[in-house]
Amino acid sequence: MTNKKKRTERKTSVIDLLPYIFIVAVVPLIVYLHIDKLEPIEEAVWTTEDFYPDLLSYCKSLWFMIASAFGLCLFVFRYIEGRVRLQKKPGLYVPAAVYILLIVLSTITSKYVSVALSGFVARYEGMFVLLFYVLNMLIVYNLINEESQIKLLVKPLLVSAFVICFIGLSQFAGHDFFETALGRSLILPAEYAESELSFNFGTMVYGTLSNPNYIGSYVALVFPVAVTVIFIAEKLVWRITAAVLSILLIINLVGSDSSAGLVGLGVGAVIAVVYFLRKYLFRNKIVVVLSVIVVLAVCGFLASEIVSRFRTESAHNYYIEDIAFDKGSVWIKSSTETLGIRYSDDQLTFIDGNDNNLYVDVNYDDSGANITFKDQAYRNYRIKINGDVLEVRNGDVEFFIRLSQDGLRLVGINGDEPDQIVKPEAIDVRGYEKVGSARAYIWSRTIPLLKNAILVGYGPDTFAIVFPQNDYIGKINAYNTPFMIVDKPHNMYLQIAVNTGILSLVAFLAIILVYIVSGIKACFMNQAPGRISHYGTGIFIGICAYLVVSLFNDSSIAVAPIFWILLGLGLACNAMALHDKERKKEAHASPKR
Repeated sequence: MTNKKKRTERKTSVIDLLPYIFIVAVVPLIVYLHIDKLEPIEEAVWTTEDFYPDLLSYCKSLWFMIASAFGLCLFVFRYIEGRVRLQKKPGLYVPAAVYILLIVLSTITSKYVSVALSGFVARYEGMFVLLFYVLNMLIVYNLINEESQIKLLVKPLLVSAFVICFIGLSQFAGHDFFETALGRSLILPAEYAESELSFNFGTMVYGTLSNPNYIGSYVALVFPVAVTVIFIAEKLVWRITAAVLSILLIINLVGSDSSAGLVGLGVGAVIAVVYFLRKYLFRNKIVVVLSVIVVLAVCGFLASEIVSRFRTESAHNYYIEDIAFDKGSVWIKSSTETLGIRYSDDQLTFIDGNDNNLYVDVNYDDSGANITFKDQAYRNYRIKINGDVLEVRNGDVEFFIRLSQDGLRLVGINGDEPDQIVKPEAIDVRGYEKVGSARAYIWSRTIPLLKNAILVGYGPDTFAIVFPQNDYIGKINAYNTPFMIVDKPHNMYLQIAVNTGILSLVAFLAIILVYIVSGIKACFMNQAPGRISHYGTGIFIGICAYLVVSLFNDSSIAVAPIFWILLGLGLACNAMALHDKERKKEAHASPKR
């Protein structure tokens, strides 16, 4: 009996799929307060407190691991019973095994093993989470063998998306459900029921996810699946449901202000056009021309949006070249002028780059003395003396200098007050640090870290620890403040390379390549696709869109579990579609024998 026949004969029960239904449908909805006790290294990087009140990530991570562990045990039991047989797919298993091995090696060789195991605060993507991502993908791939099982995962996913979208609508309207009495009662333990609760996203949509950016990743992944259901669902109620959900997902995407999500959907739209016109794309000149026009229009729109944002974000009204301390003096060197400040015998003197005194106006209020300059070259500076702290402002830029008879110091994060500012190794992006919501800055400081992460990484979820958080000049130019904590790279591929090594990134990309090749064969080269192939196509477009969004977003416990399960489901759909394609080919050829 061939392996393909075994796929169609083995039986998978609903119970076998329950853990994965729970992960795609329930885990993204979990919002509940957990007071997390921080590791000392997390305190040093994240906050001076020894605890962190987490609402949006910890419990997701916990329940994801519980469900995944249950699913793994159930799968092993079914395998021992003989109810499940592993599919012969060495092209998939080898890179998956390499990825798993490198996750483990990066953990045990990490300087921060405790964080690598459990994940960094507010993120919680440690070793066990990463391992379950890969294992869940492999298990789902081996469990799914018929269309009814595909529906068992897809329908709960869409219902869950509906809930997230309705919560997102309340946020878009400025009346966040979680800030209502009912919402608070659902997410706060009784002992914290009277605590103040607020999210820092304004009217931006975040749903139940930990950041509005992740709405972009979520919509890119789920929207193509919802659209697919509109066309292939047997019951009208599901077609209507999927249509309404598709509209809600777009509204939520707009409300999240996620440009990455729009780019991902744009790429997904291009892939969809290629799929629907694949029969005629290279046969009919008119279709070819129209297709090229559509693709160019989409690319042109995305390019104009990117260029517009690029110009806006790259504009610097005030750019700091250096902040240099010398005993009782500090020199603030910008791209247009140099401001010197001397502090001696409790007296402040302001001078220009040529050591000439600057004349000032001083006004007093309840919080201290406010200083402005008469010289037009320094007219944008606003300086306040607040106790022993000098607050320096220029436009939107703000940083503080500690005044002391022992010397002046920059006020940094979590009690750090250096008198010599570190300039880490970086790719030169001078003047463009703000581009992509400071992604240009983050990537320019992240890429040099990779030279020490070729075989193994620094450890799962340790990015925030190894990133040069004391790069205060870079942060001021990127964020207008030195106090920003960079806890993620805003690029899933850099995230993998830093955390678990460049070699693990190669293994991950090999898994993706196996999936894309199988998807092209099963969907795009299938001239007579069935319903399973259509499901596979929707998942394929969603996966591709997610991978594009991941150029600008990182992996998160809110969305990544869905991605990995849909990846396994997509592989299973492709395998079944290819089997059906070959069976039809054999049936068509049999009369000629």
